[in-house]
Amino acid sequence: MLQNYFKIAFRNMVRNKVYSAINIAGLAIGVASCILIFLYIQDELSYDTQFSKADRIIRVVGEVKFEGQQDYFGVTPPPLLDEARKFTGIETVTQCFQLDKQTIWYNNQSFSEDKLLAGDSAFFSVFDYKFLAGNPATALDAPRTIVLTEELANKYFGGAAQAMGKLLKFSRDSYTVTGVYRNEKHSHIDASGVISNASFLEGSTAEDRKNQWFNLSNYTYVLLNEATQPAALQQQLDELTAKLINPWIKENKLNAEMKLLVQPLKDIHFDNRDPYALSPAGSMAYIYIFSVVAIFLLLIASINYMNLATARSSKRAKEVGLRKVVGADRSQLVSQFLGESLLLTLLAVLLALALVEVFIPSFNALTGKNFSHGLFFQWEFMLLLIAIVVLVGIVAGSYPAFFLSRFKPADVLKSDKMPRGGSAALRKALVVLQFTISLIMIIGTFVVFAQMRFLKNADLGFRKEQILVVDVPNGDSTLVQRLPLIKQRLLQNPNVLQISNSYSIPSESLSRTIMLVEQNGRMVEKAIDIIAVDYDFIPLMGIDLKEGRNFSKDMKTDEHAGIIINEAAAKWLGWNDPVGKKVNTGDTTLTGNHARIIGVVKDFHVQSLHSAVKPLAIELRPASPGYLLARIAPKDQDATIKFIENQWRAFDTKHPMEYFFMDEFFDRQYRAEEKMLTVFGYFAGLTILIACLGLFGLASFTAEQRTKEIGIRKVLGSSTGSIVVLLSKDFAVLVLVAIVLASPVAWFGMSRWLQDFAYRVPLSWWIFAVAGLSAMVIALATVSFQAMKAALADPVKAIRTQ
Repeated sequence: MLQNYFKIAFRNMVRNKVYSAINIAGLAIGVASCILIFLYIQDELSYDTQFSKADRIIRVVGEVKFEGQQDYFGVTPPPLLDEARKFTGIETVTQCFQLDKQTIWYNNQSFSEDKLLAGDSAFFSVFDYKFLAGNPATALDAPRTIVLTEELANKYFGGAAQAMGKLLKFSRDSYTVTGVYRNEKHSHIDASGVISNASFLEGSTAEDRKNQWFNLSNYTYVLLNEATQPAALQQQLDELTAKLINPWIKENKLNAEMKLLVQPLKDIHFDNRDPYALSPAGSMAYIYIFSVVAIFLLLIASINYMNLATARSSKRAKEVGLRKVVGADRSQLVSQFLGESLLLTLLAVLLALALVEVFIPSFNALTGKNFSHGLFFQWEFMLLLIAIVVLVGIVAGSYPAFFLSRFKPADVLKSDKMPRGGSAALRKALVVLQFTISLIMIIGTFVVFAQMRFLKNADLGFRKEQILVVDVPNGDSTLVQRLPLIKQRLLQNPNVLQISNSYSIPSESLSRTIMLVEQNGRMVEKAIDIIAVDYDFIPLMGIDLKEGRNFSKDMKTDEHAGIIINEAAAKWLGWNDPVGKKVNTGDTTLTGNHARIIGVVKDFHVQSLHSAVKPLAIELRPASPGYLLARIAPKDQDATIKFIENQWRAFDTKHPMEYFFMDEFFDRQYRAEEKMLTVFGYFAGLTILIACLGLFGLASFTAEQRTKEIGIRKVLGSSTGSIVVLLSKDFAVLVLVAIVLASPVAWFGMSRWLQDFAYRVPLSWWIFAVAGLSAMVIALATVSFQAMKAALADPVKAIRTQ
């Protein structure tokens, strides 16, 4: 019997090639999209799961409340390591911190590395990376030792075995390679190597570290034993904070309080609150969004099948009647039609796998992932495919199966009582649902596009274009001292319009300092972001002065007693007339000497538009490591860059010159949104494509059902246009209903998404109007093709149609 079912199903698909092709193509596109989304979600959710003790690893994070301002940090104080070792219920504790960009020399070659960590001897006990060479238990015990990733070992030495025992020269010391490990790409710890923390603690004692409770610099990880819950660790952290940390803060007369919190390892990747994260954070919101998109795509494809199957039910009515007459019961008929649905879904899944095979390289480039075809053989993936076949096959085939199986033989075998192609109301409802989903996707794409355009074109308060940024190595004090001379040389080129240097640039994580400020006749502590620049930074960046003046070489006191703040800082500090106010940044050059506010600049964005402009202090450091900034003319850029490279090498032959353009660097902050826009756009296009495939099939069926009516109308004088309108108007009404339903849902969803931005576009009516009009035009174009074909058919042949 099963063989007979498959024969009938196959013959039915061959007999109805167009409808079968529409169903298979729609399902294949939906399933392929679902598979790609599954790979993305699985990849995101797999971060840090590769460590065998992942369920027991906790990162300690900190919340600091200072003068009513609360900040969140993934970094914690160094003395927490010694105190946490006294806790009960833990196996070990480790601390690490991220190093600045380092220049490394080996075999007369120089390399620049910006992903190095400093970790203690317990680091590889907590994170059990796979070691290719060396002993993880002792690799970081001795000072001036380094453990490399496999990539770095291959880059420097050609392999793990060859790397062992070799010396790598840094700016100040040389480090011996004591191990090579395989880096885990799915970890929030994105490091190319780990240097022994003992290298930086020589001469330091635990007693020295006791006075560093306000030095938030180290990542602290605790490995719990199998019997301890995170709540028990949290209780001990609370007790430590209450008994030791906050009393120490009060003793040092800091108007602040600190709270230490536990964070499970697997939660770190999706935590975007940490300004000092070791790698870019993921977005759980996007996980939810793409999951919903995958469901939408499968649902739309399933609706196509249900619509076309029920619409064409009258074509199979006699088959059902004859089967019942010869003894088939309803359960057998249901099994038959569900079997057909499962077979069609299986074919669609096979086609979907072929589509994934073709498009997976493009998807990798789009998402920045590295999916391989080996994923197809994982049990999770195989389970997904089986679930799709069964779920979609049953969901898509359930209504047609139960609808067709209920036909009565006496009715369907009489020509005057043929059923009318299923429930028209249900088909209309399903079409409305399809286009509602499609419209939500289209509106979402338009909103993301509008927001991205706003982000790219928003007034940032400075001019980021045409600024070439050269990275100045931190460890070379001689080069830093030569910066004034380098700047003079570069200005000899007429295409180098302005030159400056600064410790940091917009879009980087800022330093924060405790600043004493004058309020009501007394000095009050305030925590404020601070950047160090030279005399030319403000004019080069095109930042406008609102009050006061810029730093001046004629004012010798500016370097040790001049501070510039932004409007947000003046407002935050409650200063109506800030110029001349006393401050003390706590910097060593200012300790014991009050500085004064010499100017106020208009607010400019040093971070992305996700957050509002924060209070900012600007201090003068003419010879500061960090970056050299050159505003260059738009003409002959390649020649200008070549000139800058040659001049740089004349002063520095040890370090590789690394540079980038500031506008590109700043815009990297919106990479997640750009990816979302592209992915959302593609999937929105696919939803409308699948919906139109179903609409095309329904329009074709409708035209077929009304062939005789169309022929009679044409004989009676109806024009081609009136017939097209006749066949299209019903579908137009359905799309209009979908527009009405989709608009409030899309408005709610995109309003929630836009809340992540402090500066955002309004949800204007035109976005919904354009999206609705686009869907209407696409739908009518799809329907009109079949309507025009029917209207142009020979009326005589149409009237003769049975």
